[in-house]
Amino acid sequence: MRALYNLALLLLAPLWVPYVLWRIAAGSWRERWQERLGFVPVPPPSDKPRVWIHCVSVGETLAAQPVVRRLRQLLPDYELVFSTTTPTGQQTALGALRDTVDYFIYCPLDLSFAVRRALGRIQPRALVLFETELWLNLLTEQRRRGGRVLILNGRISDRTARRAPRARPIYAAMLRCVDFICAQSPTDAARFIALGASPSRIEVCGNTKFDQALGALDRTADEWRQTLSLPEGAPVLVVGSTRTPDEEQLVVDAYMRVRATLPDTCLVLAPRHLERVGEVERLLQARGLTPHRRSQLPLSDGAHAQVVIVDTFGELASLYGVADVTVVGGAFAPLGGQNLFQPLAHGKPVFFGAHTHNFRDIAQLAKAAGVGFEVQTAPELAEGILRLLRDPKQRAQIAQRASELIKKHQGAAQRCVEQVLRWLQ
Repeated sequence: MRALYNLALLLLAPLWVPYVLWRIAAGSWRERWQERLGFVPVPPPSDKPRVWIHCVSVGETLAAQPVVRRLRQLLPDYELVFSTTTPTGQQTALGALRDTVDYFIYCPLDLSFAVRRALGRIQPRALVLFETELWLNLLTEQRRRGGRVLILNGRISDRTARRAPRARPIYAAMLRCVDFICAQSPTDAARFIALGASPSRIEVCGNTKFDQALGALDRTADEWRQTLSLPEGAPVLVVGSTRTPDEEQLVVDAYMRVRATLPDTCLVLAPRHLERVGEVERLLQARGLTPHRRSQLPLSDGAHAQVVIVDTFGELASLYGVADVTVVGGAFAPLGGQNLFQPLAHGKPVFFGAHTHNFRDIAQLAKAAGVGFEVQTAPELAEGILRLLRDPKQRAQIAQRASELIKKHQGAAQRCVEQVLRWLQ
C-alpha cells in the first residue's frame, strides 16, 4: 500500500508541487520552509529519550496543552519535541508551551525522504498524534524504526466518516501502524474501528479540551472591561472565531437589533483569522459603527469603546470572561464550527449555528444542558441575546450548569497521559 501511495504522490506531483512552492515563496510557509522537507532544527539525541507530539493547528494545540504539561511533570528525563502544520498553531504552541517543550518544529510533508530525515534527527521513542493527523509515510517510517505511535483525543469528523470508506485500504494501512488510540467518544471509537483499527487497541478517554478550557480563566471580567475601555455596567456581547463575511453580517445584523432595544450593549468581535481584521472593520463602519482595535486600547482620558475588534493573537479564550452573552462562529456556514469550550468554561451562554460537525459532541452536550443555543438567522440570534441580557437570574443558572458540564467531563488529559506512559514502558 505504501508503494502505491508514493506512486500516487509522484503522479500527482504536477498538482501539489506548484502549490507547495507557492506556499514557500509567497504564502505562510516562507518562514522556516526547510523544516517542511525534514530539515528540522533539532540536535542529535543525547542520553535523553524523546517524545514527538504533533498537532495540526490551533485547536489541536489547545487540546494538547494539558497533556503536554502533565507529560513534562511525569517524564523529566525525556525531551519533548512539538510540531504543528500551520503557523498559527506554531504561534499558539510557542506562546503557551515555551517553558514546557524542548524543541518546536514544523511537521515535514509526508514524503518518504522528508519524514525519514526528520525521524532520523529526532529519533522519538513515541510519536504522539492529536485528533486525526494520519500520514502513511510518517506512520510506517516510525513503525519501521521500532518507535511507538499513539493517537490522543482521536476523532473522525462527520465529513471524514462519509468519505473515508472509499479510502479504507489506506486508512487500514495507517491504523495498523498505530499502537493505541484514545478516542473522544464512542462514536469516534466506532469510526476508527470501521476504518481498520483494532478494537483491543482503542479506548474512549474523552475530550482533553474540557481540561484545557479552565486554563483560560486568568483575568477577571473587570480587568478586561478596563483593558478594553468598555463602559461600566454596560452589557457585553463577545463574538469569537467568525470566518466569513456572511457570518459577520449575520452577527452585526443581530447586534444592531439588540442595540435598538438596549443601546448601551457593547460588541467585542474576534475574527478567526487576523488578516481579515481590516475587512471586518470596514463592514462595521459601513453599518455606522465606530470600531476600536484591541491593540489600540485602552483609550486615554477615560473615553469608552462600544465596539471592539480583536486584532491580537491568543487572547480570545480569556476575553470570553468579560461577556454577558457569547456567540461562536464557524457554524453559521458549513465550516464545522469553532471552540465552544472556552466560553462555557467562563460560565457564559453561547449561541452558534447549525453546522457544528467538528464540535459535534460538545454542541450536543451544551444544548442538552441548556447552556448552548443553536440559531440560524439574525432575528433568532437577536431574540435569544435579548432574552438572556434581560434575565440575569437565567444567566446565573447557566453559569452554574456550564461549570458543572465542564467539570463533569474533565479527566481526559490524565487518561491520555496514562496511555502514553504505558506504551513508553
